[in-house]
Amino acid sequence: MVNFHYAITPRKSYYERPETDEFWTYVGNKGKKYRLIYAYERQSDEIVAYVWGKQDLKTAKRLRKKLFKLGISFGCIFTDDW
Repeated sequence: MVNFHYAITPRKSYYERPETDEFWTYVGNKGKKYRLIYAYERQSDEIVAYVWGKQDLKTAKRLRKKLFKLGISFGCIFTDDW
C-alpha cells in the first residue's frame, strides 16, 4: 500500500463544505488495518483528495495539506467526530 499512487484532479478550486469519510481494510490479519481517509463533496459525489493513514490528527493534517497543495480552498470541513 505504501507504493500506491493514484492522482485525482479536482473539478473546482473552492468547495464550500467538503466532508471527510473513511474506509478501512486489512492485509494479512485484522491487526494490520489500512485506512483511506478522503474529502468529498456530497452534492456532486466528487472525491476531492485522499490520504492513507490512521484515524488521527496527524492524518487529518496531511489531508488538509494535500487539499492546499492541490490549490483547493474551503469554508469548513465536516467530520464524523474524530
